[in-house]
Amino acid sequence: MALGENLRHARKRIGRSQLDVARDIGISNAALSNYETGYREPDLETLKRLANYYDVTIDELAGNASMAREILYDLSSIVKNGRIAHNGVEYVLSDSQRLKLRRQIAHAFEMFNEGKSNW
Repeated sequence: MALGENLRHARKRIGRSQLDVARDIGISNAALSNYETGYREPDLETLKRLANYYDVTIDELAGNASMAREILYDLSSIVKNGRIAHNGVEYVLSDSQRLKLRRQIAHAFEMFNEGKSNW
């Protein structure tokens, strides 16, 4: 996989938008978009910030090592994005659907934490 594809994959893996990532690491949304499409490549300092943000190594982003380690997904962040997929079907959620799904996820984890087996 090329650097741009790996950047996009790493961002989607944590359920963040381009705008969120760009703002958080101090670059423009257009710059991140250009990096992900392969139109431009980030300088070394930006690449370091991206690797740190995505919790991967520069080698992993560059495709020299696998990013296939165990990953934790923040379900609330993923649902907040509004575009999700389940069993290969993509859904674009309305604001009310996102809120309802986030509440259902929170409830499921409350039941799980209470040790209730029928959740």
